[in-house]
Amino acid sequence: MAEGVLFNVAEGIIGRLGSLVFQEIGLVWCVNDELQKLKLLVSQLRAVLLDAEQKQANNEAVKEWLQSVEDAVYEADDVLDEFYTEAQWRQMVPGNNEVSKQVHIFFSSSNQLVFGLKIGHKIKDLNKRLHEIASNTTVGQLERNREDVEFVRRERVTHSFVREDNIIGRDKDKRAIIQLLLDLDPISIKNTENVSTISIVGFGGMGKTALAQLVFNDEEVQKHFEPKMWTCVSNSFQLDILVKKILKADNLDMDQLQNELRKKIDGKRYLLVLDDVWNENRNKWLSLKDLLMGGAEGSRILITTRSKNVANIADTAEPYNLRGLNEEQSWFLFKKMAFKEGKEPESSTIKAIGEEITRKCQGVPLAIRTVGRMLYSKHQETEWLAFKRNKLSTISQEEDDIIPTLQLSYDVLPSRLKHCFAFCSLFPPDCEISVDILIRLWVAQGFVKSSNPNECLEDVGYEYYNELVWRSFFQEEEKDEFGIITSCKMHDLMNELAVKVAGEGSRIIGGNKTDFDAKRLLHISFDFDVDSSEWKIPTSLLESNKLRTFLFLSQHYSREESFHKSFCATIASNFKSLRMLSLTGLEITKLPKCLRKMKHLRYLDLSDNFIERLPNWIVELQNLETLDLSRY
Repeated sequence: MAEGVLFNVAEGIIGRLGSLVFQEIGLVWCVNDELQKLKLLVSQLRAVLLDAEQKQANNEAVKEWLQSVEDAVYEADDVLDEFYTEAQWRQMVPGNNEVSKQVHIFFSSSNQLVFGLKIGHKIKDLNKRLHEIASNTTVGQLERNREDVEFVRRERVTHSFVREDNIIGRDKDKRAIIQLLLDLDPISIKNTENVSTISIVGFGGMGKTALAQLVFNDEEVQKHFEPKMWTCVSNSFQLDILVKKILKADNLDMDQLQNELRKKIDGKRYLLVLDDVWNENRNKWLSLKDLLMGGAEGSRILITTRSKNVANIADTAEPYNLRGLNEEQSWFLFKKMAFKEGKEPESSTIKAIGEEITRKCQGVPLAIRTVGRMLYSKHQETEWLAFKRNKLSTISQEEDDIIPTLQLSYDVLPSRLKHCFAFCSLFPPDCEISVDILIRLWVAQGFVKSSNPNECLEDVGYEYYNELVWRSFFQEEEKDEFGIITSCKMHDLMNELAVKVAGEGSRIIGGNKTDFDAKRLLHISFDFDVDSSEWKIPTSLLESNKLRTFLFLSQHYSREESFHKSFCATIASNFKSLRMLSLTGLEITKLPKCLRKMKHLRYLDLSDNFIERLPNWIVELQNLETLDLSRY
């Protein structure tokens, strides 16, 4: 689980139990004393959670203790959610109005008594478990949190930002690549064919994409090639998918695609950038290459990749190996990120620490930017010394291991932002993430908090998002015609970091992959097309009784009504704690009645279905905040 997440869940429980609403409903069902005990016990545990989360990696006893806390705290959150939902539903029904006979029976004194006894036993059992956990000897090894309150939101500050057209230290690399593209250095490329392939190779975060962007937008390059095409390949190297990306066409079959591609490039001196290529299957490359060989003499394919093997398969000449920035370039970039107006600090101590930090970043531009930005608001020598002493000692010196470096920016995030970022591990590399949906997902999970009851949580979530953007956790933002941000992406390195910090709590499932600890799983996404005739929920996943997110990222389709009912029944009976449920593309015409049991549900995605009328029982989903009925 991501550090800080459990702390936030515990804090949410304490906030609920301290509210006037819970005190009132506790009195109604005669469980106020037990609720106060629950608040005290959770407060005691919360006081040491942050220290426990930091120590668990090197202390097995602390890790096991923390897992028992996690189980109990999430159960407590569910019980209180159930309690609150029931009370709110009760308050919505006027005492003297004849709403319906069913409602009258539902809220009869006997039913209220039964519910009160049931919820009372649940809270007592929870208190017993939490008392045993709080009495564990492991607690004595833990320090109390230095701050017992939420971090204060960082004030906005002005800073010097490196734009995409002002990349530091890549002028020499840019000139070298342009020489290859324009055939100014014919010895360096294979000239046996009209279309030549050039590869930029370097490990993640080195700036391969940024360099390709600089070259692609160079004025001389713009004049030399027509057409010019940019495609991010990432993990998929299927021929039809690639050609669709190149042509930006989705509704054509393969024969139409190859015709359109040849019309676009045949006889023309084109430039095609294939960014972030991982494919090491030569047959797949040759299938694409066959369609690209009709260009005029001097046409170029520019590939960016982490693998030299990819470059060899693509028949390139000696790959262009992109190195890290030198010490002078690294320090210049760090200053622009860490200090106002890029000026060196007056303190010689801070300067010396900054130079050491820069060297630790190993010339990786992304690492330098993220760490530099994170230190921008720190002005005291003691803060810089503490950072160097407590964080940098864990950084690996291996060239290909920069995730620990990037994790420095994660470690100092306020806890409210940590689990927002970790949640993004549900999105695969190069996935275009809808910002609006992402924020609603955060809200549905209870990640977004506000002390002002009149403040819109989506607006607060947008502030969270902007803070993460400022710290370079997101990039490649797209805006609509009104300048509103619609989507973003995560750099591969940031995606890897999200997966690492999310731990066992989040998983992306692809195909028949089932290598996960179901009992620890909280959030899951499915990144493959699902055909109901061939797929069903993995048996191992049915053990995930704490699951809170069930998200489809790819197409999911079925025309069988029997499948809809059985599929939803399986979800409703096994994943009762879900806050988010995706049923997109199932071609549902009538919403299965079993879903009325999903009392904790905040976000229900019914997009791409054929539901003509929502059932009356939908109003029983008291906690539902987002109902996605788009693309009908």
